[in-house]
Amino acid sequence: METKKRHPGLAIINFMLFFFAFIIHYTDSISISIKNAVPIIILPLLTAFAMFSSPAASAAVGLITGICMDGAASGALCFNAAVLMLAAALTSVCANNLFNRNVRSALLLSVIVTLVYFVLRWACFYAFTLSARDNLTYLLSYAFPSVIYTNIFIFPFYFLYKHFNMLRNE
Repeated sequence: METKKRHPGLAIINFMLFFFAFIIHYTDSISISIKNAVPIIILPLLTAFAMFSSPAASAAVGLITGICMDGAASGALCFNAAVLMLAAALTSVCANNLFNRNVRSALLLSVIVTLVYFVLRWACFYAFTLSARDNLTYLLSYAFPSVIYTNIFIFPFYFLYKHFNMLRNE
């Protein structure tokens, strides 16, 4: 059986990382968008967290993060809570059972999570309310550039959580 050290500082650092990612995304004080590509850096942060955590802890963090995102965005009706909880739990299960925990797996899981998030967001909120031309414009000029730009952030978060995992397993 593998013994893990208790590091209370890691929980505080995790909370601060999610808090600052949330603040960066929902305030206009710091803008990291490039043209129409607006990254949601909470998604790669949640993916990196889920890769090195249990499915229950990942689902709980995904649910709490999603509830906070739904609270900040008016009219989302628990969309973010449900999607982020399922994405975090499935990412954790996939990382524990199907994939190795390396950079390529982190990038692939992050691409899958962000692509599914943006496609579900489009299907739930935009697909049936916009014309075909506006749907194509939304997907090609906002959603797919945002997916690519969001996935750049998996690299620092992956190495950070890999380091946290090594600290816990020493």
